Amino acid sequence: MHNTIISNVSNNYFLLNYVKLSYIKAIIFTRSFITFKHSANNFNPESLALDHINIGEPTTSLVINKILLNQNFSVTNLKLEEILKIKGVEIDLPITTTKGNQLLKELTGKSKYKGFFGVYIFIHKKTGQKYVGSSNLLRRRMDYYFKGDFPLAGKFLPLLQKDGLKAFKLLIFKLDSNKFSIKDALILEQYYLLDKSFNLNTLRVVNTGYSKGDGVYVYDLTCCTLYYHAKSRIELKRVLKIHTATSKKYVDSKIPYLNKFLLLSFPIATALNSNISVQELANIMQKERQNLYVLGTRRSIPIVLEIKKGNTFLDSWGHNLNFNSLTSCIEFLRKLGLTIKRNTLTKYIKIEKVFHNFFCKYSIKALPYNFEELSLIIDEYKKLKVDTKINSLKVNKKNKPLLVKGKNFEKEFKSIKDTIRYFDNIDVKLDRKTLYLRLKNGKNYKGYYFTYK
Repeated sequence: MHNTIISNVSNNYFLLNYVKLSYIKAIIFTRSFITFKHSANNFNPESLALDHINIGEPTTSLVINKILLNQNFSVTNLKLEEILKIKGVEIDLPITTTKGNQLLKELTGKSKYKGFFGVYIFIHKKTGQKYVGSSNLLRRRMDYYFKGDFPLAGKFLPLLQKDGLKAFKLLIFKLDSNKFSIKDALILEQYYLLDKSFNLNTLRVVNTGYSKGDGVYVYDLTCCTLYYHAKSRIELKRVLKIHTATSKKYVDSKIPYLNKFLLLSFPIATALNSNISVQELANIMQKERQNLYVLGTRRSIPIVLEIKKGNTFLDSWGHNLNFNSLTSCIEFLRKLGLTIKRNTLTKYIKIEKVFHNFFCKYSIKALPYNFEELSLIIDEYKKLKVDTKINSLKVNKKNKPLLVKGKNFEKEFKSIKDTIRYFDNIDVKLDRKTLYLRLKNGKNYKGYYFTYK
C-alpha cells in the first residue's frame, strides 16, 4: 500500500511527496504526444487556494469569494465574522462513557437520519496534522468514521485506520439552524481549508453543489496536460464527439479514454494547458477511434474479477479471475447463472460495488504508468462528491429565511409567511405569487428587492 501523498506546485511540475518519505521525482511526461503551455488566465480554484496558502496572507471574504467564483457561491464580511465566532467543542476519542455519548448526541443528533449540521476537525495528537470536513447530518458522518468501514482513500482515512481513533482529537462545530444554514457550514470549512495546517485534506476547495453544469476536464494519462475543459457533458459531445453515455462511463473511472486521455470532473491544479486547437484535438480523437475500430479493441478493457468470501457461485474465495474484456467477463458470469447487463457492470466497477460476493475492477494493465498517486486524488474527490450530495439536500423554501432591501431599509425574515405579514402591517400589498416571482427574477417591487438569505 502506497503511503499517502501531498500534492503541491513547484516550477510548474506535478510533484508528489510521501508523508513519511522524502520527495520523489515529478511524474515523467512519457506517454503524451501533444505539446503544451501554461495559461495564466485559466481560472483554477485549487491553484488559487494553493497560492493563497503558500503566501500565508489572512483569509478574508474576498479570498473565499474569489476561490468559489465558478460555484456561484459567496459570503459577506459580516457573515464571515459571525461564522468564525462559532466555537468548536472537543470530544475525547474513542467515546466509551455515558457522558461522552450524551455530548455526541447534543452536538450531532440522536439519529443518523435526523440531526444537526456543522463542521468537524480531526487533529492527530502526535503530529498535529489536521483534517476538516462538513456535513448536514453530523451524526451520520461521525458513525461513518467511528465504524471504520471506509475505503483507504486520500491521506486522512489511511492514517485514521492505521493509528485508530485514540490517536486523534475531535472538534465539532454545531451550527444553530435558527441563525445559520448549510451554506455557512461550507464557508467555515472553506476557511479552514485555506489554513496550511490542514494538511490531511487532499483538496483545498469545497464543492458546494452550485457549479454550473457537470464540467469535464480532458487530460493526458499523467494529468500533466489539460487538453480541454467542457462546461457540461453536452458540450463535450458537441465539441469532441464524446457521447454523454460514454463520458458518464469514463469520467473519474481511472480508465483511459481511447487509451490516451483521462476524463475527470475536477481540475488538477498543477496541469498545464495544451496549445493545440480544439479542432486538432477532435481530429486526434477521431483518428484514435478509427484505429481502435480497425484493431477491434475499442471496447476491450482488461477486467479482474475478485471472488469474495461467502460467494455461492464459486468456492475459490480470495482468488482473482482475469478477462480481456467486459464481454468475456459477462459471458463467464452468465454461465454461472448470473445475468448482468453491460451498463450495470460498468456502473458497479465505477462505484466499486460488490455484487453476489464478486468484485469487478479494471486490470492494472489498463491503467497509465505511475497511476497510483493520482488514483488517491480521484478517490478523495469521489468522497468529497458524496459529502456534497448529503450537504446539498433540498431546502423547504417556504421556511427559508429572506432578506429584503429597499431605500434606507434592510430587514431579515424567517419565512415567506412572516414577510407577507410584515408588509401587510405596513399597508403594502404582497401575495405569495408576486413574492415568488420577485425572488426568481430579482426585480424591484414597490421599491423593495427580495432574496433568499
